[in-house]
Amino acid sequence: MQEIQAAGWSGWFTYLIIYSLACLLFVPGSVMAIGAGAIYGFWGGLALALLGNGLSALFSLLITRYLLRDWAARFFARHPTVEDLGAAVQDDGWRIVCLTHLSPIMPFSLVNYAFGLTKIPWPEFLLATILGGIPAASIYVYLGTLAGSFATLSTDLSQHRPLVWFLRILGLVATIVLTVYLARRANQVLKKKLPHRSEDHWGRRRKKRRTG
Repeated sequence: MQEIQAAGWSGWFTYLIIYSLACLLFVPGSVMAIGAGAIYGFWGGLALALLGNGLSALFSLLITRYLLRDWAARFFARHPTVEDLGAAVQDDGWRIVCLTHLSPIMPFSLVNYAFGLTKIPWPEFLLATILGGIPAASIYVYLGTLAGSFATLSTDLSQHRPLVWFLRILGLVATIVLTVYLARRANQVLKKKLPHRSEDHWGRRRKKRRTG
């Protein structure tokens, strides 16, 4: 960890590229965000996580829009949620992008590829992705920051007084509560905007249990 920190801007840039590519390949962004927090602290890690999320989302959108559009159209044709998504984006634009990234139910990487089938301008999409990713990224980066603090506990005891840790845990709890609240609000709006979302779940259809 110290070696990465010592690399300066080159290490920061390298981690950003790895972060973006990992999300493109469906590696959970939470893992990368926790690592960013452990290495660069909260504010540096949060900036890195948001940029990584934004770049990976933008790459996904551009890949679908300009390289794999026909294939993606055939793939997502099986998912009625995508049709709803296109109609919702046409009506509400960046707000829908932001809401989908606030909602933990919507798979981050897959939904970004699906957005490539819509007509949303990429700058608007990028900004909405970054805004929608702030709550969740804050939690994971915060967890990484705490993990980094644990790692240095034996070398710098002065920074680990009980009051300091109490405030850190309190901050984490407050962030989680706010994120859950925003996610629930986002789900309520998406339930109206994407009527097939609860049925489709991107191919993971709910199987009704037969009784009798």
